[in-house]
Amino acid sequence: MSVEILHEYTEINHEKIRDLFSSETGYQTPKVDVRAAVFSDNKILMVHEKVDGKWSLPGGWADVNSSVSESAVKECFEEAGAIVRPERIIAIQLGNRHNNHNFPYTIYKIFVECELVEYSFMENTETLGSGFYNLD
Repeated sequence: MSVEILHEYTEINHEKIRDLFSSETGYQTPKVDVRAAVFSDNKILMVHEKVDGKWSLPGGWADVNSSVSESAVKECFEEAGAIVRPERIIAIQLGNRHNNHNFPYTIYKIFVECELVEYSFMENTETLGSGFYNLD
């Protein structure tokens, strides 16, 4: 029944929904996506994602037993080569109300404003590049 309901709301095929849920046991809790907003000289740090070729703030799924701050620091370093100091949470969004995503589960997006300490992009498995861009 839950596969049918999710298919109706997301238009994702039944098989994909079953595959996603087959490894999950118990209550289907929301996923947490942490994004870092790093500003420097009126510019913002962006990463070029390999998975879809789009640009985004550095970030990703929060790891088990990892705080929001720790996740922001880790993702900035892994994806952008940036060492940052988290300052404050600036927004929390329910993903499907603010983004056009096609996932059959709920995603909370937490945005953390971070202070830049050091920056040097390193080749990695998740991003094609990174840089600071004008806010407009």
